Parts: sequence; structure tokens; C-alpha cells
Amino acid sequence: MIRTLFVSAFVAVTAIGCDSGSEGTIRLDDLPSICGEAGAPAGCGDTCLSDSGCDAGTFCDNGVCIAVCTPEGGQCGNAGECISNGRCIPVFGDGGVPTSDGSVCGELEVATDRVIPNIMIIVDRSGSMRRDFENDCPFLGSNGCPTSGTPNPDFGEARWDSVEDALVGTNGLVRRLDSIARFGLTLYWKPDENPPAMSDGDMCASTDGVAITQSLDNANSIAASFNANAPSGFTPTAEAIEAVTDSLLAMPPPAGPTVYLLATDGLPNGCDEDGAAIDRNNSVSAVVRAFGLGIETFVLGVNFDDSHLQDLADAGQGVSSGATLWTADSVSELQTALEQIVVQNIPCTVSLTDGTIDTAAACEGEVRLNDEVLACNNAQRGWRAVDGNTIELTGSACQDWRGGDADLEAVFPCYVVVQ
Repeated sequence: MIRTLFVSAFVAVTAIGCDSGSEGTIRLDDLPSICGEAGAPAGCGDTCLSDSGCDAGTFCDNGVCIAVCTPEGGQCGNAGECISNGRCIPVFGDGGVPTSDGSVCGELEVATDRVIPNIMIIVDRSGSMRRDFENDCPFLGSNGCPTSGTPNPDFGEARWDSVEDALVGTNGLVRRLDSIARFGLTLYWKPDENPPAMSDGDMCASTDGVAITQSLDNANSIAASFNANAPSGFTPTAEAIEAVTDSLLAMPPPAGPTVYLLATDGLPNGCDEDGAAIDRNNSVSAVVRAFGLGIETFVLGVNFDDSHLQDLADAGQGVSSGATLWTADSVSELQTALEQIVVQNIPCTVSLTDGTIDTAAACEGEVRLNDEVLACNNAQRGWRAVDGNTIELTGSACQDWRGGDADLEAVFPCYVVVQ
């Protein structure tokens, strides 16, 4: 398995114009870990990706939760204060740390947390997903799309297999990005018996709830769900979306923007057999409901393009017309479309969790991405201060950040760090 490793990002807010090695300068960031000592926080030694993955009293350092102080331990001395995650921060005077020679200078590492999105992938597993992108079936026959018999020599790759490979194949999107995005999965279908063998409440697999809840490192679970299922039956899109929304309301995902990625190759035909027009209206209403709850929906037509999908896309973006509708008529187009949808939903904002900067003077500092100095307020490749506790990478720097393997560092003059 090929996996892109996520490097935990950090921001070092460092004083400019001070010799951190000179006599009298405070280097609170050099304090040793107290893990292993009596009274150390219980979370010491846990693995982590960021501070949010550590228990109270600890912070994430090189993939391990540690602490350098406790509130009553006195490890920070007179020049520092122990905060709730076990870090020492300087006691600020006029924007810096007072030193023994009367100058004002300070050095502070401020950990940051990525804003991690929750992406629920909702995939149509109806029988037509067995077909390839030329609408051929895997076996020859004149009655529908046979599931066995003489292999079709013209058959390419099934739409279902193409979606699976694009998401969780060797270089699949979820495998590459599940360390910086929480992916979930819901597969939906409707048995094609007439009358149905199951009662109305059980006719759609979607009504059983979300198959895979949204969390980090979910690629193997999602792959297992694909392997355990095969395309069959019809397409109850409205019921699937409603089921996902109900599930997320009952058990809200972690903090972060939540979006739906809907991949389907056909028009909806719902559980209640109400007719095509009602099924379409119900599907749009389900997307409108989700949008009203703050959940955007992005729509991908798999070898299928119809005005109904555009209606879903518009509803998912809260507009009357013109929302982006992704369509894919080949395996490569499918991979590209999925990449675009997911990557654009990975935020480029970074939270400064332990310090506040003066936004009016922020550009006097430096921000480095993988050791490259970025230009302040440069839309092509740079960064900007959103507020005192948030910066945002812009342009191609944002795209690099969305790739997952990124190291971020910021250096500010003492007077820019105001709290």
C-alpha cells in the first residue's frame, strides 16, 4: 500500500533582531519534557497528528503527546506561564518577553491545527454501475445486463470498479488524503424485485444508516465496504441523502466543514415508487435540507449527464443555476473529477492556537512552506492574515498545502505577537 505521509504542521513565532543564544534571553521552547516525571499528565506518550489529538495537559510534538510544564509546577519560571496544553508561553509586556538585561525579546513556538473537513462519499451502487463507460455489460446477453455467462470481449472497466479504484486503489484519492480529511462512505441501492421482498422501511440499503462514519485513516474500511458489495437494483438517491443527514444529526462529526460527494450514473427511483417526477423532487429537497444545515453537496455524474443532476448541483451550492456539475465519461475523467471535488474542500486556513498576532503588522513577519519564504498578501503564491489567530495560504501555496505533506513555519518580530 502506498500512503502519503502527513507531516504535522507547526508555526514558530520567533522574535527578529534578537540573539536567542545570548545571555539573558528566554528560550521557553527549549524546556525539556516532563513526561516520565511524577505528576506528568496522563496523555504523555500518546501518538498524535496535531494538538487536537492529545489529551488535556499535553501537546503534539513530532507525533507524540508531551508536556513541558504543569500549571502548578513552576517549570516556566518567572518569564513564562504554563497553559492548558502543557506548553510554556512568555509573559508579554510590550509585545515580547522581558529579559534580565531590560530588553524586550521573545521566542515562541505556536502549534497549529489544520482545519480538517468531513467528506461523506455517497455512491450509487445500482445495477447500471456494472456497465463500462461505453455502456457495455461484462457478459453477453439481450435481457438487461447479465451478471454471468459469456464474457463480453468489448467490455472495459466497470463504472463501479473505476470509482472504487479512484478512491481506494493503490494511488487512490482517499488513500493519499485520509490523514488530512475525514472520509466516510454510504453506498445506496434498491432491490429490483416487484413487489419488493422487503417491507418499505427496509427496501433501501441507505436507510440502514451510514456505512462508514467520517474519520481519519479510513481508507482500509472504505475499501472493505466496496469489496463486500456489488452493483444491483435501482437508485434511491433521495432516501440515501436523507439517511446520511439523519445519521449526522444524530451523531455529529468532529469540528470542521462537512460536505457530501454524490456519485451516481442515473436518475433516481425511490423506495416508495412514487414516480420519476416525485423522485427527482425528493432528491433535490434532500440536498436543499442538507444545505440548510450547512452541508454542501458536490455532484458527479458517472458516465451520465442530465438536467436533474444540474438541479442537484445547484441545490447543493445554494444557487438557482450555474453550479459546477462534474461529469466523467472515462476512467481518467472520473479520477480527475474526484480529485477536483475533494481537494477543493481541504481548507487552506491554519489556526494559531497559542498566540495572537497584530494583523496590521503581520506582513512584517515571514511564513515559510517547506522552507520556502512565501509573499504576504500575494494571491498567486503567498499567505495572508485572516485574523489574529488565523492565517491562510493562497494560490499555489494553498494547493501544495492541500497535498498533505507540508511543513509550515512563521517568523514575526516581537511587537507583532501581541498576546
